[in-house]
This record gives sequence, structure tokens and C-alpha cells, in this order.
Amino acid sequence: MPATMNFIFLGPQTSGKGTQAGLLAKESGLPILTTGNILRAKKHSGDEEGKLIASFIDKGNLVPDELIDKIVREELREEKYKNGVILDGYPRNLHQAEELEKFLSVDKVIFLDVPDGLVVKRMSARRVCGKCGENFNLISKPPRKHGVCDVCGGGLIQREDDTEQAIAVRLNIYHELTEPLINHYKLSGKLVGVDGTKEIESVYQEVMKGIRK
Repeated sequence: MPATMNFIFLGPQTSGKGTQAGLLAKESGLPILTTGNILRAKKHSGDEEGKLIASFIDKGNLVPDELIDKIVREELREEKYKNGVILDGYPRNLHQAEELEKFLSVDKVIFLDVPDGLVVKRMSARRVCGKCGENFNLISKPPRKHGVCDVCGGGLIQREDDTEQAIAVRLNIYHELTEPLINHYKLSGKLVGVDGTKEIESVYQEVMKGIRK
């Protein structure tokens, strides 16, 4: 793998983007830029931008393009991204993809394909550490001890944007706005399609096979 590469992970909620991005980061040494984590941190900051972000996230809606573009652009200026980055959660639509191309050259886009029924099942089982933010899933990535984070020992919680109503809204948004990105990156020759319904290690083997082509 070249010393400097930029990756994007695409797929519906709970398709395994975060898990696979983490495995790739461990092997490549590249940092992960997870927009979901950045937005949630800003949401709880208490400032005006945080309140604005909360008004969207709490309803299961996406943060407006102009705001998320600004946040990502500012984040990518950090020194830790100088040798490349793994993007998880951005871009989410064609506008964001076009904006990203203005300041970052993307090498590979990994698309994790998972059907809606499995997405809903996985989302209802998703948990996050309230202390360090580590993600778990009671089906595909359960903690060693029920309700306790493997990393820091903090308590696991269900995120407020994982309610049934929020899930339905987010899936509709995904199909309407994010799916067109699949064809966009396919036409550019950068898309790596992977069956996201398989076991974690099997999915990762497919991811790496696609990257090395």
C-alpha cells in the first residue's frame, strides 16, 4: 500500500463502516475522520454551533451541507492527516463529494452493501460507550461483559438517534441522497463493492482485496 492514501467508507447505518475503517487504520497507520463522532462532540459543546447541530441530529436528520463541509475542511487541516485519511460518514451526497474533491484526492471508496432489514436489526442492537465513545453491537460486535466497554470499562448506552423513528428517517435519507454516490465513484473507477452481511474478518479480507487491485 502506498505511503499516502485517502479512503472513503460508504454504506447504510450499521453496515460496518466504523469497524472496517478501524481495521484498515490499524493496518495502514492512517487516522480515521468520523464525522458522526465530531458532530456529537460539537453537539454537546453547548455553544451556538453545537445547539444547531443538535437540532438536526436529535431528529435523525443530516447536518446541512454547508456546515458539515466547513467542519470537515477545518478538521483535515490538522497535522495528523498529512499522510492520508480514512473518511467514515463523509461525503453523504453528491454535493459533499464535489466539495471534497476540491481539497482532497480520494484513492479508493469502499462500499459496504447491507439490506434494509438487516440494518434495522443491527441498529436496534447498537450500543456506544458513554465515556470513551467506542462502538459495539450486541449482534456483530458484543462487549466481553454485558453493558460494559471493553476499552475503558465505561457503561454502554443506546444513542438517542437509534430510535425506530430516527432509524426510518435516516434510511430514507440514505437511499435518496447517499446511494447516488455509489454510481458516482463507480464511474470514476474508485469504487470497491463489498458484501457487508458477512462476518467481520471476511468483509475485511474483501476490503483489502479491493484496495490492492
